[in-house]
Amino acid sequence: MKKTIRLPTLAEIEAIERHLPGPYKLLVWLMAGCGLRIGEACAVTLQQFDFESGTLYVDRQVTQDGENEEPKTTVQKAITKGRGCAHCVRHLKWRDLDEGRAVPVPPTIAAKVQKHVRLYGTFRVEEGLNRLEGDYLFSNIGRTNILMYSLVDRLWRNAKKAAGISRRITTHWLRHFFASAGLSKGVPVTDMAEWLGHRDPRITHQTYAHVMPDAPERLRSLLDAVFTMQTELELPLEFEAVVETV
Repeated sequence: MKKTIRLPTLAEIEAIERHLPGPYKLLVWLMAGCGLRIGEACAVTLQQFDFESGTLYVDRQVTQDGENEEPKTTVQKAITKGRGCAHCVRHLKWRDLDEGRAVPVPPTIAAKVQKHVRLYGTFRVEEGLNRLEGDYLFSNIGRTNILMYSLVDRLWRNAKKAAGISRRITTHWLRHFFASAGLSKGVPVTDMAEWLGHRDPRITHQTYAHVMPDAPERLRSLLDAVFTMQTELELPLEFEAVVETV
């Protein structure tokens, strides 16, 4: 089943960001500038950044599938009765514990991260039930716990309303903005699939094919220029690769 992909404009992204509270503005740029899912953005730690190489290693996310503590008293049992699973910070779903992905961080986004840390610091979390150790960039408003989905949703809706934006725009649209911007400028689908965390590049292509209509023509023009000696194509004489045999 095909799904309609809708994109926010840069003006809309900037307007929403302006109306978010200071400690949460960076969430917008991690999603729009690095392609993170909302759960991945909420779980970003300072340790995941390599500012020298300009990369962010994505290996964790906030989810609502954690283990609930066993209630011990009558009051605790009454409070937890009927509740869902707890919010937790966990390794990426459907990935091995040591498996993540390295995402390029644009210098403009790296500067925003460093400014965020200078202004708001980090929130220290120790290893424990439903938690992974790290210095987190975001926390709840009281700085007593990790950042929950319900808070992000409320802040997002309030900022969109304050910005005067009436049409539906979700946080996930920022991820679509990242992918569409890169692919429309010629970033290879295989690279974008890796940065988005898609296991199969076909998913990326099927989702964002509409922003790459001129890809075949770009290839035809490039190879035509090579074959007519109008441009020099520099390729390595040898390289290692995994080759499938049919």
